[in-house]
Amino acid sequence: MTAGHPAAPAIDRADVVVAGAGILGLAVAWALGRRGCRSVLVVDRHPPATQATARAAALLTRARGDAATAALVRGTYDAIASLEEELGEDLGLRRFGTLHVAASSARVEALHGLTADGTDPFEWLDGEEAARLAPCLSAEAVGRALFMPLDGFIDPVRLADAYRRSARRAGVRVRSGLSVRAVRMEHGRVAGIDTDRGFIAAPVVVNAAGAWAAGLAWTVGVGLPQAPVRSQYWITEPRPDLFPHGLPTLVMPDAGAYARPELGALLFGLRGRRSVAFDPAALPNDTGGLDLADSDGGWETLEEGWRPLARLCPPLFQAGIAHYLSGLSTYTVDGRFVLGAVPEVEGLLMATGCCGAGIAASGGIGQAVAALALGEVAPIDLSPFAPGRLGAVDPFSPSLRAACAAARSGKTAG
Repeated sequence: MTAGHPAAPAIDRADVVVAGAGILGLAVAWALGRRGCRSVLVVDRHPPATQATARAAALLTRARGDAATAALVRGTYDAIASLEEELGEDLGLRRFGTLHVAASSARVEALHGLTADGTDPFEWLDGEEAARLAPCLSAEAVGRALFMPLDGFIDPVRLADAYRRSARRAGVRVRSGLSVRAVRMEHGRVAGIDTDRGFIAAPVVVNAAGAWAAGLAWTVGVGLPQAPVRSQYWITEPRPDLFPHGLPTLVMPDAGAYARPELGALLFGLRGRRSVAFDPAALPNDTGGLDLADSDGGWETLEEGWRPLARLCPPLFQAGIAHYLSGLSTYTVDGRFVLGAVPEVEGLLMATGCCGAGIAASGGIGQAVAALALGEVAPIDLSPFAPGRLGAVDPFSPSLRAACAAARSGKTAG
């Protein structure tokens, strides 16, 4: 038994406990329910999908820099189709495609890497063709564009709720209002979790605690190579004359930006040269208590990145900014998820380190981690995302936070 934990009756039991009711935790629970695992309990201090999930831009871009991540994203499209059939409803996937825009020769070369596996259809466009498909683009500024017609975006809360409802149908329980304090070990393996209301027994624990995942893992001495990093985006005033219905998602690495339509407006994100990272040991219980705007309302990033973005998308000069949203994502040093088993702690699995792509990969992650929780082989190779791939790390070190912040600033994918 872990030192400091006196023996006490368990307040609840399950075969698998999922710590965290964000979209990754709910996706794991959904996949476990589909596989017939009835004894599953999801625990979170917050109602489901009310933290980072609710603030996500939710781009489901299929073209990724590596085959494993691309496979996880394709798993999400499969999950959406399965959920729509089961629940008998349209989940609102807006499949308008993605335009990966290059304004420099170096970026044109990088685009070729997105088509390497040949799994999805694509089309090469010149500047004029890209501007016809997305009228808000400048034909002169676009050197080359890659159109991926199968891509889309979705309301992240709606998708998370679909995972939850499907899981509940399968017998999975979701308990809100319980704060997870620690993973408990007995005789060298997981015994369950300690909460603010008592001990919950389970031989398998899935750590899907998002921004709090590193702190939870550290309770059993496991250091995760991730840190909570601010993500932010803006939404213009509604201007359907400038941003028509059916506009594809735009990924513009030359500007460090992405954009997608939002009810007649344009939602756009800028990565910025300086990302803000937070100490996981100092996080409040609710991210609403953090100054995520770094005291400037996002204006520093907006002023820095506005002109490169507007050069590619000139109508932004005509549209006012109506909304600014910020939240926490968990970024890793190498830009890869943190998924799978922790060899030194039997029964502990990770589903974290989303790097801003948790919504897009949720279905694939859920299915892969659920298979491991049931002692099966994951349908997707998770070795690139192994929690210990970077060796021993101190999850609270300033140097780690700086490296994770730099990973977000340097991100070019959707």
